[in-house]
Amino acid sequence: MSPAAADTAVPDRAGAGSRVATDRLGAAAPSAGRPSGRAARGSGRRDPLEARGLVRVLTRPAAFLGVNWAALLAVLSVVGIVPALAGATRVTGDLARHEDEAFTATLGHVRRTLRRDGPASLVLLGVAAGIGTNALMLPQLDASLRVFAVGALLPVVWMLVAALSAYVVVAARDLASDRRDLVHGALVLMRSRPLAVLAAPPLIALLSPLWLLAPLTIAIGFSVPPWCVGRLWGRADAVAGADGGE
Repeated sequence: MSPAAADTAVPDRAGAGSRVATDRLGAAAPSAGRPSGRAARGSGRRDPLEARGLVRVLTRPAAFLGVNWAALLAVLSVVGIVPALAGATRVTGDLARHEDEAFTATLGHVRRTLRRDGPASLVLLGVAAGIGTNALMLPQLDASLRVFAVGALLPVVWMLVAALSAYVVVAARDLASDRRDLVHGALVLMRSRPLAVLAAPPLIALLSPLWLLAPLTIAIGFSVPPWCVGRLWGRADAVAGADGGE
């Protein structure tokens, strides 16, 4: 082969090599822009840590248990009764948001509102003591006097119980307002929900075995009753907002 032919073959070979490299890069470029078949199949898979099946079914009962145990811890302090009930009402009323942190969310509510709502716990204890005292003294009265006493005391006790339950619902919805605003909100709620005023005391009496019988108290005594009362009163924040806009 002559030197001129050899010089011509070298560039041709180099050019062929560059074309092969370019073809390989061009073939690899589209595959880099799209996921592989395995990655495409894996992109539609569920998170393996997501609760499903039986675990998902047990999530809400576990949340009620967590709320109940947190509320029990707060109730032991006596002044934490109303904050505990308000925290249980808040968490059980929005389990979609709090079901994974039901215990800590309830305790967090108690910690933030203990100073504000603690005096309401003393009022609640006073009402409970008055009801118990009347229940002990009424059987000792004459029949005519007993009827008069029941007729005079029943509306007062009824309104006090309804007012306390309304206060708990309003306190559960509002963490920033002071005590005076909560009392006003409870009165507004009672005015706007007269049927709830009539139904709250019987509902609380109907649910009393849940917080009077020890096995039920330990399980759901301070989580299911606040949830039921909260459902009865409905959305207190919406009522307060409507009143504020008047």
